[in-house]
Amino acid sequence: MDVNATITGDVDKTQIPPLNQKRILAFVNHFLISTCTYLNEFALGCETKFVEMERQLQKTEASLIILEAKLASIPTDNETDVDTGSPANPLPVPTEMDAAPAPVAEEPPEHVPEAEQEPQPVGVRACEDVRYRKFFKMLHVGVPAPAVKQKMNSEGLDSQLLDTPDRMLEDGVRE
Repeated sequence: MDVNATITGDVDKTQIPPLNQKRILAFVNHFLISTCTYLNEFALGCETKFVEMERQLQKTEASLIILEAKLASIPTDNETDVDTGSPANPLPVPTEMDAAPAPVAEEPPEHVPEAEQEPQPVGVRACEDVRYRKFFKMLHVGVPAPAVKQKMNSEGLDSQLLDTPDRMLEDGVRE
């Protein structure tokens, strides 16, 4: 057989010797065995990683349940500002000098016509709503905001309210 004939494709195929079937069978068997071994090892590695991720997810979920239980045990005080944790109206500490305060002349309050008074907003602030209160507590305790938003979404609540705690909710619920 000529080398140029092999390159140009002018080969008489009847003159080519037959392939050794045992050799081809050995190659195919080796390919199948090595491919199956690789796929089995890959599947085992993936399964191991999934089991580890499931364990971590269960630990995280258990920690979240414990944290929610701790948050539920914290007494709610309407006097406390949810965002800062400081009292909304701090009371002065009485001292001995405050025992007998000097009389103060009080002026009668001016009568303001009702048309000029600002209308009271209807509803409840988001941070005071019973449905959202525990999520604001979570933020106050130090839970990352994305985790709290994800929990809100999983419970079917609007997570955007976390960014606007003073927003008035018309369908808000007070205790």
